[in-house]
Amino acid sequence: MVVDSPRTYHEVTRYLQEIAPDLCDRVMLFDKRTPIFDEYRIEEGINNILSKRVPLSNGGSLVIEQTEALVSIDVNGGHGMLGQETSQEKAVLDVNLAAAKQIARELRLRDIGGIIVVDFIDMADESNRRLVYEEVKKAVEKDRSMVKVSELSKHGLMEMTRKRVRPSVTFMISEPCTCCHGTGRVEALETSFSKIEHEICRLLAASYKKPDPENAKSWPRFVLRVDRHMCNYLTSGKRTKLAVLSSSLKVWILLKVGHEKYLSINHL
Repeated sequence: MVVDSPRTYHEVTRYLQEIAPDLCDRVMLFDKRTPIFDEYRIEEGINNILSKRVPLSNGGSLVIEQTEALVSIDVNGGHGMLGQETSQEKAVLDVNLAAAKQIARELRLRDIGGIIVVDFIDMADESNRRLVYEEVKKAVEKDRSMVKVSELSKHGLMEMTRKRVRPSVTFMISEPCTCCHGTGRVEALETSFSKIEHEICRLLAASYKKPDPENAKSWPRFVLRVDRHMCNYLTSGKRTKLAVLSSSLKVWILLKVGHEKYLSINHL
């Protein structure tokens, strides 16, 4: 145990002296000027836990998707998987074996529980599928939680279950995105533009005052609040989409830009 607070260090060692004196030498006081999280790259580790993509040492990668119902892990190959049929099967096996070890590690690091479905890269040889299965079984033996592993199907799918004690680390230290609401995708700019046009049309239809299309001074005025991405989309090019929208609907649009993903239209 490494502690960067002298007060906490003395409290821990005093406590251990009473219940387990032989463990006192395992507590170390960190007294360097460098922050302890930087020294041991803790911050980098936390960021890696939150990342969906995990690189493998041989060029492949894992893509981990966590949902409330289950966790899916997709194994992707690297550039070394090209070549003759036999060498490609060997390359696939190497990636799957590396993935088996890393998957067991990620389950412990992220404290993932419940149902886990792993999609390994397809292998034609039954004996290779057996090797991957045995590698996963061996790797999860280090886990303190109970882990059950099913054999690989002919399509490379493996079902695992891990005893869930508490929410995974990802759900504990993060929250759903306010823009995409946890889906991982946001509305396309073209879709947002179409919604802006439809909303202005609705406001015009509800307005009692009918402007003169030939008299630009009588056109209704709107304030459109968007984020910078939508602002760039509306104002880029020689003939901007904002100008086209304004002239086609016979309205004046005042653009206001914010930092967050939001969209609102107010009739002046």
